[in-house]
Amino acid sequence: MTKTVSFPNRRRLKVSLFEKIDDLDRTGLRRTIHAVWLKRELPTIDRILFDVNADPSLPNFKRTSLYRVIKKLDFVFEKRKRCSMLTEREDLIVWRRNYLYDIRKYRAEGRSIYYLDETWLNAGDCVDRVWKDNTVLSKHDAFNKGLTTGLPNPSGKGKRLIVLHIGSKNGFLPGGLLCFISKKNTGDYHDGMNGDNFKEWFESIIPVLDPNSIIVMDNAPYYSVEQEKYPNSSWKKADILEWLISRDVVRERPLSSLLKPELLAIKKKNATTT
Repeated sequence: MTKTVSFPNRRRLKVSLFEKIDDLDRTGLRRTIHAVWLKRELPTIDRILFDVNADPSLPNFKRTSLYRVIKKLDFVFEKRKRCSMLTEREDLIVWRRNYLYDIRKYRAEGRSIYYLDETWLNAGDCVDRVWKDNTVLSKHDAFNKGLTTGLPNPSGKGKRLIVLHIGSKNGFLPGGLLCFISKKNTGDYHDGMNGDNFKEWFESIIPVLDPNSIIVMDNAPYYSVEQEKYPNSSWKKADILEWLISRDVVRERPLSSLLKPELLAIKKKNATTT
C-alpha cells in the first residue's frame, strides 16, 4: 500500500524594512535627523518623515515604518530635561547684520582691516602626547643604562601669561605683541587685563597702522572704560545727590526732596544733554 508523505509548510522568514535598506540609506536617515537639530528645530516624527520623503536619494517611508527604523538606529524618544530652546537675541542679529554690511563696505573701499584679541597661556602647559622609551622600566633601570625616564611633567599650571596681538590679512603686526604675567589667579583670564594696560598698548600701535584703517575688536569691558562714573541703581541716594549737585543741576523742586528713582531719571536726562 502506497501512502503520500506530506512535508510541513516552511515558513518564510520575514525580512524587516530595516534589513532591506543599506548602510548608505541608514547614514542618510541619521544625517537628515541631525540636520533638523542643526537648524535649532525639534525633530518630530512628522518633520523627519517630510524631509526623508522629500529627499530623492532616500527611500519613501510610511510614518509607522519610519518610526521603527529610527528606533533601530538607536534614536530614543525621551523626556527633555529642560523645556527650553536655544534662541538668538534680536539685538545680536541686528548687530551681526550691521557688522557684515560695514565690513563689506570697508573691503570694497580698499581700507586695511585689523583684528585684535587676547588669550592666555599657563607657563606649565604642555603637549598631551610625547615619545616614551618603553625599554626603560624604572629610574634604577635608566641609571644603569645611562638613560633617562623622559621629560618630567610640570608640577602645576604655573604663572598665567596674558597675550594680546593685532593683525590683518598680511599677518601679525610687527611690534604689536603684548605679553605679560597676570597678577590675578582667577578662573577668567579677562581679569588679568585692565583698561590702563590696554590703553597704553593701544596708543603705541596706532601710529604703526595704515592710514584710515579699521580695527575690529569684541566688547571686552577693558576696551571701553568710562572716564567718569555715572550713578546707577546701586548707588546710595546721598551719592547720587552729591553727583547731581557737582554737575550744577538746577530743578524747581529741591533735589533733596526727590526720591531715588526721580534722581536717577534726572541723571539720565542730564547725561544725554551734556
